[in-house]
Amino acid sequence: MGHIRVGELPRTGYWKQVINKLGLTDDPAAIAAITAKAAHEGLDLAKHDSGVAHVIYLFIKTILSSKSKRFIQKLKYLGMELSTTGSLLDVIGEFDKAVDAQLLKSRQRSDLAEMARLTAVDTLTEICQQQTKSLFGNDIQQTQIYFRKYTSKKLFGIAGRRFFGKFLYRFLDYHLSRELANHVGLERTHATIHECREFKYAMERHCIETTLIIKDFSGAWPLVTEFRGGITAETVRTKFVPIAFQKIQSELQKR
Repeated sequence: MGHIRVGELPRTGYWKQVINKLGLTDDPAAIAAITAKAAHEGLDLAKHDSGVAHVIYLFIKTILSSKSKRFIQKLKYLGMELSTTGSLLDVIGEFDKAVDAQLLKSRQRSDLAEMARLTAVDTLTEICQQQTKSLFGNDIQQTQIYFRKYTSKKLFGIAGRRFFGKFLYRFLDYHLSRELANHVGLERTHATIHECREFKYAMERHCIETTLIIKDFSGAWPLVTEFRGGITAETVRTKFVPIAFQKIQSELQKR
């Protein structure tokens, strides 16, 4: 679904330290500490990237739309063309197309926005798959039920945490995956591809644990804002996204 357009991302002097660290240790926490510093500039850009903000806006509104009896109409307003005979895969596919079209139309497409798009699709798929155990055989009414369960403060927070955790990992892994291949083999940091994969799993857990800090915020903000007057792309861009990324940056520094 869509096109992967991720190219060069912002680099900082800290990435050289990350590479050096990879040659000395396979401790993901130690490498993550240096990687966090290297990622700081990139996350600063993400805080102010309009494309990233719009992806997050559509992610939030898609889940909240499930509370309405006019679910299909609400999604159509967001740019998704669906019918009553649609399926879960149709909803995920239309979400991806809507994001892609909006990024193209607004000329807000960036590497960070593409990462956010892939992450949003992944997260929406996951929260449904966890309930149904399969992506197939689920109609649009069932899909609405799956999304609606995540409109409570607690589960909305979990969905938000998953999104930001996956986004953080995707961002860090972009840099690390290019270097890890040079550290696999006999007498290297990772003797086998399996060990390298285990390292990346540990890094992913580190990212998910880091984003625990925004669970309450990402659960409460959308519901409170919706109640007080409605969520707009502008309020997500100026009020939600900068604070969310700032919290993650602060937590990375503490860790």
